[in-house]
Amino acid sequence: MLRLCTAYFPPLDYFAAIAQAGVFTIDTQEHYLKQTFRNRCLIVTSQGVQSLSVPCIKTWGNHTPAAKIATDTAKHWQRDHWRSICTAYNKSPFFLYYKDDIAPFFEKEYRNLCDLNAQITDLLLKKLKLPVERIPWEKAKGEAGTDYTPPLDFSPKKEAKFEFPPYLQTFPCSQAAGHLSILDLLFNAGPESASILQSARSLTKGGF
Repeated sequence: MLRLCTAYFPPLDYFAAIAQAGVFTIDTQEHYLKQTFRNRCLIVTSQGVQSLSVPCIKTWGNHTPAAKIATDTAKHWQRDHWRSICTAYNKSPFFLYYKDDIAPFFEKEYRNLCDLNAQITDLLLKKLKLPVERIPWEKAKGEAGTDYTPPLDFSPKKEAKFEFPPYLQTFPCSQAAGHLSILDLLFNAGPESASILQSARSLTKGGF
């Protein structure tokens, strides 16, 4: 079973791995790491790639499990993120089609990062119409027993894990598509997004 870390509006690589695995789980036990897609995503603007980061609080320092990571509700990150997304994609072909489904994530207060990310991922899978199944972590952990391996990690500092068929973008981007948030694909390709994810070519030897 594919084991993933939690991710905020995950990158294309993340969803390509899910699409090609079919069954997956999100590990909420692993330790939170900075500068990964756990609390950030990359969108494409007229000025190039922009990183949107959710400010977080690690109650137990570097040993804080992902499930215990709190969002910093004192900062106005939701307002700023939504403004940036609207500015970047309001002229994209499918932005109006999906915006009302995405907007509530920036209106409701979320105190737990994993809860926020899980709800985002579930909604995006529904909109992408991918024939996949997410297994709750506690169930997946029980089935794995002592056979624990770290989740598949994604980081903007690492090489992209998939090569994707080209798709039209409002703002063409030469950066590895696999690092870009799924929002870029969804707003630009709409219903074709699922087939693009399913046809992505793995750049990892042996696959996932």
